[in-house]
Amino acid sequence: MKHGIFILLFIAMLLTAAAALGLELTADPIVPFSENRILVRSDTAGTLTITPCLPDFDLMDAVNSFPVEAGETEILWDGLSWYGEPVPAGRLTLRARLADASGAVTETSLQIRIKDPLCTAVLCLPFADSFCPSDGDLRVDCGLSRKGTVVLTVASADEPDRVLRTLRQTASGSVPVTLKWDGRDQQGHLLPPGEYLLTAASEALPDRRVTAPVTLEDTPSAPLNVFVTRDLFPADPEDDQQVWAALTAPAVVGAGTEGQGLYLMKKKKYAPGGSISCRTVAVRVLETGEDGWCKVAAWRQAVGEYMEGYVKQDKLTVIAPRQHYGVLISKQAQTLTVYRDGMRLGSLPVSTGLLSADQPLAATPPGVYLIGSRMKAFQNDGFHYDYPIRLHGSYLLHTVGWKLRDSARSYAKELADLGSPASHGCIRMDVRPGADGGLNAWWIWTHLGRDTRVIVTE
Repeated sequence: MKHGIFILLFIAMLLTAAAALGLELTADPIVPFSENRILVRSDTAGTLTITPCLPDFDLMDAVNSFPVEAGETEILWDGLSWYGEPVPAGRLTLRARLADASGAVTETSLQIRIKDPLCTAVLCLPFADSFCPSDGDLRVDCGLSRKGTVVLTVASADEPDRVLRTLRQTASGSVPVTLKWDGRDQQGHLLPPGEYLLTAASEALPDRRVTAPVTLEDTPSAPLNVFVTRDLFPADPEDDQQVWAALTAPAVVGAGTEGQGLYLMKKKKYAPGGSISCRTVAVRVLETGEDGWCKVAAWRQAVGEYMEGYVKQDKLTVIAPRQHYGVLISKQAQTLTVYRDGMRLGSLPVSTGLLSADQPLAATPPGVYLIGSRMKAFQNDGFHYDYPIRLHGSYLLHTVGWKLRDSARSYAKELADLGSPASHGCIRMDVRPGADGGLNAWWIWTHLGRDTRVIVTE
């Protein structure tokens, strides 16, 4: 009997000790891009880590090894995750872990609601790194976190605080809007050639800015003529020099606007053999002739099969892709690798198209593409897909899909498919930063501008 009483007393002491090391979190609903207050009540001093958690994985720590004293501590959190991505709206769990001086660890958690973010700029991507006004206006994609007014300012790189030109446009949502700069200041005077900074902000939060450099030239660019191209793919995808040479080589594309079709003829007359998307799909030019016809090769839109055919040379144009970034997608390895200035920056796992009897057109076609427009998030088969970027017709880059589970986003199904063909033809990207370089879908969305070359290997 005495032995049993001793055990009960010992258990009571343990419970009392645990209570003495109490830890509690309280917070109002979180609004990304604002100063959200998390109140921490702790019975002991220590270092605190708070991790926002979705059902399937943890997001970036809100605080890590943050020193707190016994009592109450107020912590500010901006509601952002990796690379400044707003944490997704819906339900989220905050998991807290406090380690005291003795090494003892106390944990607790709090379920909170994430509201829509404040309106702020998230990307500023010029269509080119340099331009000459006589060649036409410079277009700039500017993206906000939600509906609002974009403010784009121009300043000299030598005097970044002196605004020379201000442009405004209303964005209906998170899809970027395109603003045009003609190389002139607010008074209409042509600015001298040199280095300039483009800064995007929202009218609602002008202090949160995204900046991009651009060079203003005084000499028009020399036109590039259609030429017989070598193989569009690097002979050795593991050789970085070969890959970079392929990613930065001029691209021969259809001369129409994005979304139009370029028809390849079986013969040098009206005998359509299939089409590809203008502007974003590079062709391999096999022959040029004095009769104005070119023999070209590409992968057919929607069907994805290789084809050769004839095109009038005046229906083709040559574009120099961006020279700072390039992308190699390996269908064999199911990876997307970003190159920057000739070096591998990082990789992330992807899922390309899975060919099946039910989806005979689902294979992602190999080929060479130039990044096109960013599009609105969409749904398909009950899944939500974010950050879509057009490559070729209906073939897009976008996140793995998610569904709501108890008001929280669950990516479990399509995260498990990464590293294997699984999509309807689009290229699904991981939302988590990978171990190899730490890139994710949000980074791709906010860093890779139009005309960045993307090679999808055979």
